[in-house]
Amino acid sequence: MRRPLLVLLLLVAGCTDTSGGGGTATTMTTTATGPVPAIATTVTQVPATTLAPGVAPPFQMPAVVDVAYVQRLLDAVYRLDGEATRRAFVTGAPDAEVDERLVAIFGDPALADAKQVLADQAAVGFTRLANPPGDATVRVLEVLQAAPACIVVRADLDRGPVFREPRPAAARVMISLARADVLAFNPTGWGVVSAGVPEPGQDVNPCR
Repeated sequence: MRRPLLVLLLLVAGCTDTSGGGGTATTMTTTATGPVPAIATTVTQVPATTLAPGVAPPFQMPAVVDVAYVQRLLDAVYRLDGEATRRAFVTGAPDAEVDERLVAIFGDPALADAKQVLADQAAVGFTRLANPPGDATVRVLEVLQAAPACIVVRADLDRGPVFREPRPAAARVMISLARADVLAFNPTGWGVVSAGVPEPGQDVNPCR
């Protein structure tokens, strides 16, 4: 089984558009409550030859990355994350398959965070998790940056369904995705490499 090669160059030249087809476009994003004002979003025209082989049609990268596309990606990733959590919950510990599942959908630092959460929960017998644990939910608000190997969005992230006790949702976090291998445990061709509130001074547009 190949370990997924999450493209962790989103802070350096790996996310630079050298195809000559990129640019800045003004797009209208839509939320659950209706349209929001147009924002300047960096998008990349993606030649057909760069589309990931084996990726199912719903996850093939469109010429213009929009909120709906990234919503599909993140819905799938966090559903797969929920499946990994439920396996650990049932087996009583994060086993080799749980690790394989997490590696398929996350890259560091998100991967390290996900492993630490399960290790911490296993240490207390998973008593803090819902029975069974649900899936974290995400609502994409806007696409900040997009390139062939990198996408950054702002979103609301709610991990409450995973836990027994209510937890507040994280509002307007920044989620960064990078290309990943297409595997049985991740058919999207993308993985989450970070999800959280940006630190002071953090570059919020790392895909340029």
